Amino acid sequence: MADKYPNLVINASTYDLCVRAFRTTRKLLKLNIKLHEEEQNTKKASNTGDIFLFNHFARFETFIPQYLLHEATGVYCRSVASAEFFDSDERFSQFLYSIGVVPNDLPDLFPFLAKEILHGRKLIMFPEGGMVKDKQVIDQQGHYNIFSRTANRRRKHHRGAAVIAMALDAFKAALLNDFTKGNYQQVERWAEQLEFNTSEELMVKAFKPTVIVPSYITFYPIRVSDNILYKAVRLFRKGINKRFAEELIIEGNLLFKDTDMDIHFAKPIVAGDYWRWWEKMLLPHVVNQFGSLSELFNLEPDKEHLGGKLHSLGMKVKSHKVRDDYMQSMYEAVTINLSHIASYLILALFKQGLERLDCARFHKMLYFSIKKIQATDYCLHRSLRNPEEYGALINQGTSRLDQFLKTAQSLSLVHVDKGCYLLDKKLIHDFGIDDIRTENLIAVYANEISPLSKVTDMIKSSIEYVDTMTVEQFAQFRLCDEAVATQWDKNKYNKTKHDAINQQQTATADPNWFFLKAIKEPANAVLLIHGFLAGPAEMRNLGDRLNEQGHHVLGVRLKGHATSPWDLKYCDWQEWLYSVVRGFDIVKAFSQNIHIVGFSTGGLLALMQASLHPHKKLKSVISISAPVEFKNKNLKFVPLLHHANRLAQGIKLEGIIPFQPNEPEHPDVNYQHIPIRALYQLQQLVEQLMSEPLKIQAKTHLFQSNNDPVVEPSSVESLYRNIEAKEKSITMIEANCHGIVYDNIDDIHQKIIELIKI
Repeated sequence: MADKYPNLVINASTYDLCVRAFRTTRKLLKLNIKLHEEEQNTKKASNTGDIFLFNHFARFETFIPQYLLHEATGVYCRSVASAEFFDSDERFSQFLYSIGVVPNDLPDLFPFLAKEILHGRKLIMFPEGGMVKDKQVIDQQGHYNIFSRTANRRRKHHRGAAVIAMALDAFKAALLNDFTKGNYQQVERWAEQLEFNTSEELMVKAFKPTVIVPSYITFYPIRVSDNILYKAVRLFRKGINKRFAEELIIEGNLLFKDTDMDIHFAKPIVAGDYWRWWEKMLLPHVVNQFGSLSELFNLEPDKEHLGGKLHSLGMKVKSHKVRDDYMQSMYEAVTINLSHIASYLILALFKQGLERLDCARFHKMLYFSIKKIQATDYCLHRSLRNPEEYGALINQGTSRLDQFLKTAQSLSLVHVDKGCYLLDKKLIHDFGIDDIRTENLIAVYANEISPLSKVTDMIKSSIEYVDTMTVEQFAQFRLCDEAVATQWDKNKYNKTKHDAINQQQTATADPNWFFLKAIKEPANAVLLIHGFLAGPAEMRNLGDRLNEQGHHVLGVRLKGHATSPWDLKYCDWQEWLYSVVRGFDIVKAFSQNIHIVGFSTGGLLALMQASLHPHKKLKSVISISAPVEFKNKNLKFVPLLHHANRLAQGIKLEGIIPFQPNEPEHPDVNYQHIPIRALYQLQQLVEQLMSEPLKIQAKTHLFQSNNDPVVEPSSVESLYRNIEAKEKSITMIEANCHGIVYDNIDDIHQKIIELIKI
């Protein structure tokens, strides 16, 4: 074949140059390509797979998979592209040939590709054929098919990959049979014909199963606004083709506007698994009737060729089955994101006759849909695994939802009016293949997950579920999210570059939020907030005492704490406060009377929560050892050092002194290192708190040890004067330590219990 088509030989130098250029371009473009390398089957599939199948939504993705596979395996890949790429320019077509791309109308295409696989090449194919812009792959009967632009109708997907895999597997079975029976002359004939140096080299390939790897590329988000590429072309070429303009708008945004390109490998399909035992017995006899791979792949043999007719019939039956299986597997490998769920939910509600949706209720439906889908094995976009992102749907929305709604509004699909989403009839208009991406992106997103019946059923069930869920059950969902968030944050800052600091940490206490439910109802609820550098365990002993007294108790974890000092380094004080806000929202579901108790920095946050978010259920707030003024006078240099660190980060450093050592009173719950930036955030919190009077409607009580080594005892007086409350008081504790709650100095636990009883 190489002699017949000398330009089909892959040029290693050109290929390697393209790989290097791809790496550079990947860094320059705002396209975040993720191969999901954390999944076990990804690396295995990269190495053992022969034929890799991808969906086709954008033109440029035709050239990306082969470079990613080369980076993962070092193997040169073959790919099949539309013949139109080879017709326009001879130099460009020669370039495509040199990097392993061949046209789909190449003579003897299948036997050529089979031979390439035997020689160790990876093969990349796009069984959809053309671009599926609407992502509609399920018809009204629930069958897989797509719209063909050339045929102007819907058709089944191509089964070329299935034919290659099954015919190649049949050929391998015949080789193994000949070798086992000692028919070495036949094996040598095939080795010579297929250009192997020895028959042993060919037999090594024959022993390897033929493996198909269905893969799915998911782009997120998809945008419809003008981009620099479209504007440049429009500037120099007026009146550009409508189809070309649409592709520039959509695909230009995928490249230039910070888009995630998730590539997910599904479970590999082994061709040999599709042969029944008696078929495996017959395969060698059928295959040996052919003199070449070209004859083996000829599925329309002469009428007189009985073996060829039987082979052709069998291959058609098998290839249809394999094709259907790998297409289902491919579409189930989509990386589900928030826009998918929101789009499918909007269309489902609209089809129920709802054209006006309460925003808060819709957000809850989204949240419950996410929680249900998390329990499945489907691939979820990382934002749906991170509670910090999807959990914000409940209170404040998310940037991802805002981006989706902004796009939907720009397309006149959804409008916002007085706390409601208004759905437009444009949602169900029938748009052409070159219009739908720029006219109805909601339909595009919804179509992409339509093949996932389990997922779509879960989304539809959330419509009813949101009205039957009790506030306590909802709070339990959110509480579970906090455990997930803790593990997410620990994993995020558990890389090699974090080891030097992480390995010096001594904290062994449970880092998770804790909830202690009262045995009897009704009961008070107490929200506990730990201090700087610590975690929920710092307040657990107090929590147990309060629970024994019959209270519901919730201990929060402030963002950045109880995971890694690196986590705290990148947190702002507003994130600490938002942890408290979430805690209050959760605990208020269990009681009509809420009390907040905060230690140290937690005391500052308790007061700020009471002041900024007054609530009729909040009955009292207790602040213990709140650090308004510090004993360590060197802290005045923190702002200077913080800004110096920021300047150093501008030249790719982590800072001049990003951390300073810490000698905590309780090494089992505290960090051994303090991020300088976190100290700066603590000072910012104090400044914000003391910038104006704290107006608190609930009873307020302050505790302070008289010989605190960390906080100036006079801090409590400054804090007291800054609080405007009908009832406020101070209690001084005889102690020469800071952690008076953890050690229950002067039986402070009982004093707190008595205050909450009042």
